[in-house]
Amino acid sequence: MELHAPGKLSFEFSHCAIFGGGPCVEWDGKKSELRWSDAYDNTWHPLPTPSDIQWKAFWLLLDQSGVRNSESEYSNEGVMDGTVWEFKLTAPGLRIATAGNNAYPSSDSLVPIPGSPFDILTTAIGILVGCDVHDLKAPPGSSNDCQIAPDSEIDSSGSDADPLV
Repeated sequence: MELHAPGKLSFEFSHCAIFGGGPCVEWDGKKSELRWSDAYDNTWHPLPTPSDIQWKAFWLLLDQSGVRNSESEYSNEGVMDGTVWEFKLTAPGLRIATAGNNAYPSSDSLVPIPGSPFDILTTAIGILVGCDVHDLKAPPGSSNDCQIAPDSEIDSSGSDADPLV
């Protein structure tokens, strides 16, 4: 696992439904700025700067996702609507650019599968932003941008299961 200093890297990630928006997350290492927006609302919301532990976890999961060896594009030619995604990362000696249109690495499914390389990639980004990237919702008038989406289910059964899995 090769760690890169956050100040010398940048990345962009988006995962959007054609007719429903979705998260866009960017890290600008020159500004040490992490931010997000909805794909259909170009209003950018700042996120807290990730800690060293978050960066280490990010790199570990990024390696486990296999994204360094991903194809440049995954496509399901038979589907004209659905979801699109893109991940670009630039660091000294490393460039990653991969995207998909209704297709994901190591999967024949039209949606991401839990535990798949794409799921591991989104988990890595979620560690940096402090929540599941798909839960990034800005309630009107709120200064806390990382909220659980209103339609998310919360387990209140008192289970000891790890909520970050």
